[in-house]
Amino acid sequence: MRVIWLMFFTTALAAGSAFSQVSDAPSALYAGADVVFDGRLEKIGPSPSGLTARFSVTQLIKGQAATGTGVQVQVPAHSRCHALEENHRYLVYGRKIDDQLWVDPCEGSKLYSQAESDLRYIHTINPKVSEQCNGIRLKRLAKTSAIVVTAKVVGTEDSMGPTPLFRPWCGLVFTTEYAYYDILDVMKGQIADSKIAVEHVICWDTITVDGYSPELSPELFREGNVLLLFLKRGSHRIDEVQPPFKSGYEDVDENCGAVIADSEGAQGVIAGLRAAK
Repeated sequence: MRVIWLMFFTTALAAGSAFSQVSDAPSALYAGADVVFDGRLEKIGPSPSGLTARFSVTQLIKGQAATGTGVQVQVPAHSRCHALEENHRYLVYGRKIDDQLWVDPCEGSKLYSQAESDLRYIHTINPKVSEQCNGIRLKRLAKTSAIVVTAKVVGTEDSMGPTPLFRPWCGLVFTTEYAYYDILDVMKGQIADSKIAVEHVICWDTITVDGYSPELSPELFREGNVLLLFLKRGSHRIDEVQPPFKSGYEDVDENCGAVIADSEGAQGVIAGLRAAK
């Protein structure tokens, strides 16, 4: 019986992975999952059927799974998508097959820091779930930040070079990477320069970083993207920026200090600040 189920699961995974490449919309991922939860991967290792992973569940969102003490899932030994790594926080989509819960990274499971669109959709079904950079959090940042601007991304420290030989995650040291911007609109505070460099903190499992790599997200900080920035003064590396850009700025929040300006939450902040001028 187990062999039959494993053959079925392998076929299902192949079909599911092909489907996810066509439609990985959060609505389809959520509807196709038996269990959805937010949790940290504590341990992953070989098992007779592939890999076994143990998660400490932070929030059970859909279905039934053990919480508190954690949940154990089965994972394919090989995946065309990203590998799951210990000590990272994930939004997990699982399927129940026989008496086991299976998770395939190709079927939507992702780092929690990269799940903002998923969480935004799930919020429409379960109001207790919300993306990290929601409207409430952004309004709070706008209220407490000395400077709030919209700016167009010109590049990053890594894309404009030279790239450092080694960049650790923040923790024992203050680790940052510069992003370079053309200022479009100053909605709070004052910035004298039209071109600035902002230090963004490089911390583990934060939205502004590139997932598993200690560098800024190439998707968020793509050249031409317009971001809403929440800033403070006080750069630690003013002399290292490339002219004609001027430094002296840091983002105020390692997750939400820089967000896409046309998102719903950002648009609410922008409208409020412009109305208050």
